[in-house]
Amino acid sequence: LRRPWCLLELAVAVKSNVNIIPVAVQRPGMKFDFPNEDFFKRLRQGRTLDANDRHILVREGITLDDVEKAVRKVFLQIALPFSPHRTANIRQLELRNILSRCTVSPPCSGLREVTTSAIRRSL
Repeated sequence: LRRPWCLLELAVAVKSNVNIIPVAVQRPGMKFDFPNEDFFKRLRQGRTLDANDRHILVREGITLDDVEKAVRKVFLQIALPFSPHRTANIRQLELRNILSRCTVSPPCSGLREVTTSAIRRSL
């Protein structure tokens, strides 16, 4: 949660109502610190990202408030575990659980119309 491009993608996805499923990779020696109130306080104060990182967000029309809302929304869900070092049976069960929460939305009609007209023009 310190890379501006990741935060940008997260904020844009949340604004676009994309279903995001948090996954906690379970691996020895690797621990993810879930965001707490101190993280959000530092984010609001501009202490989590440097000026260049904040500029990336601003240039794309994303504010620190957008980032905070997105991160909070994503982590309201319980992160599902994935253990790449475990047996194939466990990995398959974990992946099945993750995929069961995935949803696919049909493409928006505007995109379909643009794509269809572009194909017709190329014929």
